[in-house]
Amino acid sequence: MRQFFVTLALACCFALGAGIASAQEPLRIGFGGALLGDLASYGLSNLYGVEYAIDEVNASGGVLGQQVVLVQEDDSCEADLAAQAAAKLISAGLKLVLGHSCSGATIRALSVYGNNALVISSSSTDNNLTDDGLRPYFFRTTPRDDAQSALQYGLIKQKGFKKIAILHDAGDHGSAMAILAETAIKEDPDYGAELVLIESLTAGEISFDELIAKIKGAAADAIVWGGYYNDAAKLAIGLKEQGVTAPLIGADGLFNERFISLGEPAVEGSFVTGQNDFSLSEAGQKAIANHKTRHAEDIGPYFFYSAGAAQALFAAVEKAGSATDLDLIKKHLQEDTVETVMGPIRFDAKGDIIGAGFKLYEVKGGKFVEVRLDAAP
Repeated sequence: MRQFFVTLALACCFALGAGIASAQEPLRIGFGGALLGDLASYGLSNLYGVEYAIDEVNASGGVLGQQVVLVQEDDSCEADLAAQAAAKLISAGLKLVLGHSCSGATIRALSVYGNNALVISSSSTDNNLTDDGLRPYFFRTTPRDDAQSALQYGLIKQKGFKKIAILHDAGDHGSAMAILAETAIKEDPDYGAELVLIESLTAGEISFDELIAKIKGAAADAIVWGGYYNDAAKLAIGLKEQGVTAPLIGADGLFNERFISLGEPAVEGSFVTGQNDFSLSEAGQKAIANHKTRHAEDIGPYFFYSAGAAQALFAAVEKAGSATDLDLIKKHLQEDTVETVMGPIRFDAKGDIIGAGFKLYEVKGGKFVEVRLDAAP
């Protein structure tokens, strides 16, 4: 009888031990982005997509048998706050990060992460993030600024605009877009566009009257804008009030419903480069349905790109068999094609997504309507 109780006790201990072993610690993933401030709609769109991907993977057993938990840090699309957010995530021992939202914030955050974390952004478009070779563990699911600039210049030529004003907010994203626009004009003398004005402004200025007077004086027939939607909407209102009919041509910093809601009707006729719409696919519809169970807000422009980033990361970690071997995870991101809500995606040696592009839109009737160029650049 005594032997029976000893055997039973040992069996219970083994069973308890197995239960403890099977209850693994969660896999913590970092998230950095603009969750507060004027540009919070960008970060929230990123966050919503990540939440969907986490819901999906956790429902199917998690990653490496671990449930995924997201650790969020706000950066408000500001460089200093992004550095602080990155420092907090690193201090918490996180080695995998999804974010950040804006190019300038991402550049600063990556200087803090160094080689201690692998980062995938779904909305940072600055060419230098992958061109300079300084960030071996950085990837992005969004296409680059040069793809946007090519579409913008293709539009200028198709519409026959000849006198071009370039304005930007002096930030990393805005300055980069301004330089690309200026370069496109100067490198195509056969077309003969004239750069009649190039000016920077201070983001958040109360009045753009002085700048608008310069635009009127230059008689520009198109205005290329480098920056974000809040200042662009304010500028569009001022232009309309002053009788300037030259349309704004902007990048994905304007591809946001807030640009329309803040600037209507002055933003009518503006042109914007922006993300593809994946909402009509079966996977896209499923993702949107999941989102509606969580939030009343719209998914925003980066939802599918951030969900795709998370899905690609989870697949690479699973293939690597490790959430800490950054070189092996990087290898699988570059070598494996993964099916996501964006369709199949893979990354090149620099960390850029392969095969993705932007579309061109015009604001018509308070909506973004796709514009097709006669010959895509």
